[in-house]
Amino acid sequence: MRSRRAVAAWIAVVLLAAGSLVPRASQAQATPGSADVSIRQEVERALAGDQALAGTQIQVETLDGVVNLRGFVRSLEQAARAGELARAVRGVTRVLNGLRVADRPSRA
Repeated sequence: MRSRRAVAAWIAVVLLAAGSLVPRASQAQATPGSADVSIRQEVERALAGDQALAGTQIQVETLDGVVNLRGFVRSLEQAARAGELARAVRGVTRVLNGLRVADRPSRA
């Protein structure tokens, strides 16, 4: 009887110790995901606050600090400006500028 209790106690200690070593999904994903959300919001604010980009339809996606810009602008200058603004946001590691000029044929 005494040995069963000792074994049960030992198993409980091992399980608790093992559980503390495994990263929880919410902790592992909170930092990168929240950084991406923050970066996306900052890029969207920068684009919305820029007079040269008024009236454009730009979608912003962020993954691991990489910003992907998609949508349509009226000129190549607007596309370049949007890329510059995105690059200036803290935490951005790279900008994939997929913006297209409206009413301009694709090269694809």
